[in-house]
Amino acid sequence: MSENLPVGSASPDAVAAPSRERGIMPNLPSANPTQFIQGAAALHVLDVKATATFYRDVLGFNWDFGGDDYSVVWRDNSAIHFVKGDRSPTGVHLFQWVRDVDAYHREVVERGAEVIVEPADRPYHMRDFSIRDPNGIILVIGQDL
Repeated sequence: MSENLPVGSASPDAVAAPSRERGIMPNLPSANPTQFIQGAAALHVLDVKATATFYRDVLGFNWDFGGDDYSVVWRDNSAIHFVKGDRSPTGVHLFQWVRDVDAYHREVVERGAEVIVEPADRPYHMRDFSIRDPNGIILVIGQDL
C-alpha cells in the first residue's frame, strides 16, 4: 500500500485502515464512496450575499445558487451553505483539504484574504494555513504530508 496516494485514489485497503495505522489523519477520501458522496456545512451568517461574494471573489469558490436568505458556494468537491441568521457563528473552524496548499495560499493572498496563520508543516502530518472570513469563521486549508 502506498502512503502517498493522491486524494481520491486511495485503495479499498487504505480507506479501511485506521488513520493512526497509516500515520496520517484522517483517512484519504475514496474516489468510489460506499455511501456518503459529500458533506457540507450550513452556516448561519448576518449577510448571506456579502459572505457568498467573499467566498467567490477572495477564496475562488463558485456561487451560482441563492440570494439574500440562502446561498451555496462550491469549489471542486467542497460546498458550503450560508443561511440568513441573526448573528455571526462562533466557535466555528472549517477545514478544507487541497492538493497544493502553497499554490492556494498564493492565490488567496493575491485576492486579499486575511491570513492569520502562515503555511507550515504541522506535527499532525499536515501542511496548512488559516484565514478568517468576514464573519470571523476560521478556515484551515491544508494538505497531507
